[in-house]
Amino acid sequence: MLPADIQIRRAREGDLPEMARIHSAAFPGAPLTLDDRIRHFREDPRLALEDHWVCHRGGTLVGIFALYNFRMLRRGKVIPTGGIGGVAVSPEARKSRIAYLMMARAVEIMEQNSTPLSILYPFRHSFYRRLGWGLVGQVKLYRLNPQNIPLFSEREHTFPVLTTEQQEEVMRCYRRAAEIGNGLLERPDPVWYERVFKNALCYAWRSPDSGAVEGYLTYGYDPFPPEKSFITAADINIMDCVWNTPEALRGLLGFLSAQRDQARIIYLPDQSGLDLEHILTDPRMPDGVHDWRMGAETAHLGSNLMGRIVQLRRVFAAGGFGDGEGQVKFKIKDNLNPRNCEPLTVGFKGGAVEFPVVGSAPVTMECDVATLSSVYWGALSLPAAVIMNLVKITGTGAEFLEDVFRIPRPVCHDRF
Repeated sequence: MLPADIQIRRAREGDLPEMARIHSAAFPGAPLTLDDRIRHFREDPRLALEDHWVCHRGGTLVGIFALYNFRMLRRGKVIPTGGIGGVAVSPEARKSRIAYLMMARAVEIMEQNSTPLSILYPFRHSFYRRLGWGLVGQVKLYRLNPQNIPLFSEREHTFPVLTTEQQEEVMRCYRRAAEIGNGLLERPDPVWYERVFKNALCYAWRSPDSGAVEGYLTYGYDPFPPEKSFITAADINIMDCVWNTPEALRGLLGFLSAQRDQARIIYLPDQSGLDLEHILTDPRMPDGVHDWRMGAETAHLGSNLMGRIVQLRRVFAAGGFGDGEGQVKFKIKDNLNPRNCEPLTVGFKGGAVEFPVVGSAPVTMECDVATLSSVYWGALSLPAAVIMNLVKITGTGAEFLEDVFRIPRPVCHDRF
């Protein structure tokens, strides 16, 4: 229940000037004028204006957020997912629980719309952790000297993506990766054409055997000052790095290695967990630390995406679980969605899920919704959660749960 002086509703055309002002104060690093921000609210291919929400306090607009209607893939299952972005509070209303009230309302909206999952990029992890979002995305940011990447011969099958037909091949490659992986979002055509291909260079790798595109890169160059731009090697920032076969990965890495005369450093954010340092001729990053505590500094480790289970029963019904077999009663703490707090017995068998009507489960699993979300996405293993006292498991025969929640590490290339 919102306080009497608070109203949260869908955005309207007349809200745009105030929305731009609040957005500018919350995200001052973006090189955008107020008119640019208004144009962004109107023209984002992933959002209609009514997908933005505004918070009024006493008739004054004091907060905004956007609610994206995403569809996440998990082992081939497509699951509706609410993406939360652009959360901003007017400077004069900060530290007055406006952000909390907006996020509580967002969970309520997703519950009403039967959206079982939510994802966001946090401005402060602790704030969203208290509201039920758990750590999901782990990024290993490699700063690579291209001369340390082997010049794999598979690079010969890499080519620039220039035509509509080639772009469609890349889109199919992404879809294949999404269907076998965990966490990638469906990308409608407008997103591909307006946000991906229009804003980045794209190179793809074609299998010499099947003729199919099995991997691709999107990237851009960091700008240098005009007086240096023609004499200084630039830095490459990788955005998407998608590969469906080991040969495709070697081809893309070989392509990056071949840029050594024009690229000083390559920034490669890896979410797959593949330890690329084992193939580098020197694992130390350029200008990296080299001391007795850590040896050679190879990469930076970061936590970015956070995820939340909004509807517990619907998440289990959606499937995408491992091959463990058994029954478990879940007792979950959720401060924003009381329905998730109702004990739920779930049966797992060979990836299938059922909800037994009678009988008691031999195993009980207790935790808060943020921890369960991290386990569900595969960002936190169940044994590690038990060791750190984040999950309590009682009963006998609980070993099957480790198989149920075993899933490839989550990967998401979309920023919002």
